[in-house]
Amino acid sequence: MVRTGPFTFTAEWRALVASLENTLRLHRHPAGTLVKQSKYLHQRTGGMIGSLSHLIRAAAISAVLDGSERITKTSLRSIRIDHNSESDGPPDPPKTA
Repeated sequence: MVRTGPFTFTAEWRALVASLENTLRLHRHPAGTLVKQSKYLHQRTGGMIGSLSHLIRAAAISAVLDGSERITKTSLRSIRIDHNSESDGPPDPPKTA
């Protein structure tokens, strides 16, 4: 096991998000969508790469299964991630109509 610390919110974090986003093969996902959400993703995951990877992977799987083929902030909010990230700052609750 390799112990790592959280990334700070810098250009390096945004590059990491961009790299993960570039691996997505979702048919309706506009390029740059996750990069625009870099700050939210950092706050949500506490800057931890494992939490970020899990969040994006789970959102992508959900997007394929529901047929939307895209990741949105709303879909990201619906994904539960590890206890440490969730306890540091829970996501905004989904909006109800």
